[in-house]
Amino acid sequence: MIHTEQLKSGVSRLLLGFVLVTLGFAAGRRTAPPPSQGAAAVAVHEREAADKVIVYAAHMTFRCPECTRIEWLARELLEKEFGAEQAAGRLEFRTIDYMRDLAFARKYNVSSSTLVVVRLVGGEEREFQRLDEVWTKIRDREEYFDYVRGAIRQSLEGMGKERAR
Repeated sequence: MIHTEQLKSGVSRLLLGFVLVTLGFAAGRRTAPPPSQGAAAVAVHEREAADKVIVYAAHMTFRCPECTRIEWLARELLEKEFGAEQAAGRLEFRTIDYMRDLAFARKYNVSSSTLVVVRLVGGEEREFQRLDEVWTKIRDREEYFDYVRGAIRQSLEGMGKERAR
């Protein structure tokens, strides 16, 4: 009799966990921004580009609330602090589903939602930074902004130094 009750309790917890995970994925899909460009479109665009920094918000096909927050906070930071760079074409923000774009995932070794900051000079990639610590900083907006802002500024400054050579 005791084993039956334990079994029922275990099954109930398993089902509840399944329902909660399903609801989380559904919420992430509903709040996710529009789909991203594929690797082919990005490659063509980069060949046409001159000197710029691209901030990629790499995400999974199904997003949890934290995955979506990584992207939204990055968008907010770029709008608030890097509007001039974006207007001048020196900085771009893109989203990309790394589960659907395996070339991107392999190139930048992406296996979870993150930001990737890529510096292009003459349309060719010179360096990139994968900002994996966004996960540990996501709960503190200012700490997150400081971390991402620093990576973007470093790439923009590197672009300026390379142009001066």
